[in-house]
Amino acid sequence: MFPLLGNLLALVAAVGLLARFVPPDVWWPPTVIALLLPGLLLLTALFMLVLLYRKLWRAAILPGLIMLASLSVVGQLFAFGGGTVPTAEPSARLIVVTNNAMGFKGNDGKVVDEATVDKLLKSLGPPDVLLLQEAGPGQGNVSRRVAVMAAGKFAAHLQPQGKTVAIYGSALKLIGSEFTTYNGFSVVDMTTRLGTVRFINAHLESNGISGMASKIGEDKELKQELDLAESMFRSYGRTARTRATQADKIRRYVEESPYPVIVGGDFNDVPSSYTYQRVLTPRLRDAWVAGGLGLGTTFTGPLPGLRIDFLMIDTSLNIVEVTRFDTGFSDHRGLRVVVSK
Repeated sequence: MFPLLGNLLALVAAVGLLARFVPPDVWWPPTVIALLLPGLLLLTALFMLVLLYRKLWRAAILPGLIMLASLSVVGQLFAFGGGTVPTAEPSARLIVVTNNAMGFKGNDGKVVDEATVDKLLKSLGPPDVLLLQEAGPGQGNVSRRVAVMAAGKFAAHLQPQGKTVAIYGSALKLIGSEFTTYNGFSVVDMTTRLGTVRFINAHLESNGISGMASKIGEDKELKQELDLAESMFRSYGRTARTRATQADKIRRYVEESPYPVIVGGDFNDVPSSYTYQRVLTPRLRDAWVAGGLGLGTTFTGPLPGLRIDFLMIDTSLNIVEVTRFDTGFSDHRGLRVVVSK
């Protein structure tokens, strides 16, 4: 029974590995399983070690092959550092920050005060470029646009009308902006101390499962729990198709750019997903993979352990430093990356 259950677990992990290559509109289960891939691979590795310890060589063949197949993705799931640290002058460096700010609302649902915004941004550098998702309304009493502009001493700001994706920085030129009802991305070419850089701020289609996940485990009958889980997974598969389409569009903006490119934001998908692989063109590097250490979890909501927020840096730029930070109010950890030429 032990080898049977272990091999079934390994096969599930193998299906999750397919998510990078199989578009979700062709077959969606790998996309869902990819959410659990770090844990599945860890259990598969432990199962293989137990079999080897017991000298069950034949039984260890399948999990062994699957672990070999996973080597190409393990570095994206578990970062081991190794980022380049050049000896560039401070003036030749650029601080880029991304964060899903959750409308600048705390756990009590109230918008945080301007002093909190000021303290946070100053602790981050302040950044030269700030990419915000769920930035709240661009105007009105609950907008924190003015506070952000002042704290970061930003010269320019872009937030499409009625959307919550905002870019703060220096002189910028809008190249493109594509949204569904709520989610999408904006593309700008910005003048920086490193020259002109193309920035893409993405808040891709919501996975639609966070609310449902928080209800799992409540006092319900088993059938209700199973129905909720099935609905959650189908919702994730459905929204993954939209994210895949958005990723293809972002990829074109990256490939066509005459300038170095930095892509940041909340992808609502994990490193083992099709969406992630489509955005990560050969000219980009995942900053956390290059310079981080560990899982790099960015989502702290009802589905813990997920890395769904990213900064992808053009290979023509050096990654000096990458760190995560807590805002004290958002359910997403932010990313801060220092780059140089």
